[in-house]
Amino acid sequence: MRLSLRISAAAALLLVSAAAAAGPRITTTQKLVNGYARQEPLRSAIFGVLAVRGSDTLAQYNKGLKMLPASNTKLITTGLALGKLGPDYRFKTTLAHTGQIVDGVLQGDLYIVGGGDPTIGSSTSCADTLGLTFSRWKAILDANGIKSVTGRIIGDPRFFKRPYIATGWEFDDLGYGYAAGPAGLNIFENMQVFSVKPGLEGEAPSITVKYPDTPWMSYVNSARTGVKGSGNSIFYAISRFGPFGEFHGSLPVDRKEYIHEGTNAFSAYTCAYFFYNYLMSNDIVVGGGYGDIAPSGNVRTDLLFSDVGSPAAAPGELKALGSAESPELWRIASDTNHISDNFYAETLFNMLSASMFGSSDRDSSVIAEYSLLKGMGLKTNGSCKLCDGSGLSRQNYVSPEFFVRFLKKMYAGPVRDYYLETLPSPGVEKSTMNNRLTKEEASLKSRVKMKSGSMGGVLCFSGYILPADGDRSKTIVFSLLTNNVSAPSSEVGKILESIIVSLAREE
Repeated sequence: MRLSLRISAAAALLLVSAAAAAGPRITTTQKLVNGYARQEPLRSAIFGVLAVRGSDTLAQYNKGLKMLPASNTKLITTGLALGKLGPDYRFKTTLAHTGQIVDGVLQGDLYIVGGGDPTIGSSTSCADTLGLTFSRWKAILDANGIKSVTGRIIGDPRFFKRPYIATGWEFDDLGYGYAAGPAGLNIFENMQVFSVKPGLEGEAPSITVKYPDTPWMSYVNSARTGVKGSGNSIFYAISRFGPFGEFHGSLPVDRKEYIHEGTNAFSAYTCAYFFYNYLMSNDIVVGGGYGDIAPSGNVRTDLLFSDVGSPAAAPGELKALGSAESPELWRIASDTNHISDNFYAETLFNMLSASMFGSSDRDSSVIAEYSLLKGMGLKTNGSCKLCDGSGLSRQNYVSPEFFVRFLKKMYAGPVRDYYLETLPSPGVEKSTMNNRLTKEEASLKSRVKMKSGSMGGVLCFSGYILPADGDRSKTIVFSLLTNNVSAPSSEVGKILESIIVSLAREE
């Protein structure tokens, strides 16, 4: 009997040793990943994968390789913002004044003091209409008995410090609306929207402003109408130091009219102009016109002359009349991830340092982000590099392993349910996931909560696959990153989608 037990124990030890020598089990998904890694288009590209369920690794390939994450960066930005600021946090915009209020007359300037609210005039689902926002601002004046203003309406963007753009944003991107960057006072997501349609071949295309109206801007149209079948290379370059913009590139003669979203570099000035017009049309006369605060600190009523004018009142000298609030942060974060809104993401990125240090600039926002990640128990030194909140920078570097570690921390944290709600599932309308996993059953798609990220040569998916039986311990956390891919993103997307489907079906 003892001999038999000894033989059985020895046999068991040999089985364990053999299993250890063989390494971790090879899942169906791991075989799929290995196959994709050996063939084009991923064989000659940079490809990284990590997918885990608890302590079980379902697939891995180059898991520690740091890569451009594109908009997968928003997973980190929104997660940190929800954790630090709280799901119910609201941005505040304050109306304040200089001078005195005498018999219903504000004898001074009215300041719109921005608090970073990215939703003013935005068209995303969480945002109020501009008319509703302005009616709330006017209600503040009404509550203080103000019936007219002798001075100016001044847009105050000082809550966020310059620069509003980040390291690693490419020149070609800077004229597009998705690279506007947030100021302390924003409107229309700091975009300028144009209608563009071809002219005769060799001549300039027709370019007109759709909104917002910015009568102070001067535009040069250096673009041309190209030959039939050529590509659309129209781009917009804007000066951030004066009211000048220029169009370059070409539009094929057979291209239909389209909407081009450009950058508005003067959001506080634009906001003051629109609110001035709103008040004038609602029987509150403003005698001094409108303006903003230039980088020099002077009030400017003419964008051509930034350094002409008196210094703006210091924030501590202003007398507050009241404040209006944005939608809740969880709703803003949901729009950020559902439609991959760079502007919202950059605002949340700036708010991290504003909430921690009392003021915000690019460098302090990076410091705040690293500090919060460290507080979650995540090592950042040598593990990742983050320069912005949206992923637009080509100097961001994050590995699949870091994304998985972060996502696991968020899943175990106090804002998990809010965070999951910010992530769209494949097939959700008005999201970047709308056309993903189109052939899969709804029951599978509804279990996937993920964020995409894409730019030239880059396509990434990271997120969660929830268990069919509701057992949270079986949730799969994954990150699939590709860089330097020359194949069309549609082809790469199908590969990554097949990996996600395989993970969802793993036993």
